[in-house]
Amino acid sequence: MGVWSVLVRSFLTCVILALLVLSILGAPLGYEDQLVQSIRNVYSRLAEAERRGADVHDAALKLKKALELVSAAEENPEDREALLSKARELVQEVNSSIPLLIEEGERRIFWRNVMIVTAVSLVIAFSGLTYYYGPRVFWNAWLRIRSRWVIEVLERRRREGED
Repeated sequence: MGVWSVLVRSFLTCVILALLVLSILGAPLGYEDQLVQSIRNVYSRLAEAERRGADVHDAALKLKKALELVSAAEENPEDREALLSKARELVQEVNSSIPLLIEEGERRIFWRNVMIVTAVSLVIAFSGLTYYYGPRVFWNAWLRIRSRWVIEVLERRRREGED
């Protein structure tokens, strides 16, 4: 039993030292710290979703609200559990909506690229058609408009005397 008590005592000493070091370094130990860490993780996933074209404004506001609830839970110990559970629900809601936001953002980017390619193609096509058919259309319209004009030829001498 002497060996076991030494092992148990050294194990407990190591655990206490590890907890002391973790608390000094600020590692998350409590429920609030774990919730804040999950908010950070969801926020980093949200930032990645924004880079992929998602509109993350509403989700970011929900995460901000969750952080406010966590800080309110620290100030109000009597409402702590209700506030933390509401914050956890908000974080889970945002976390579950991220794949849909990414899909929507990628779809929006795809259709924006399709619109850009279509617009450029139409400009090129209309430019080519105008270059090829423009002069023909212009001169035909000019001849139709001016076809009823009467041109009178005057002699040079006569024109000089009237001017």
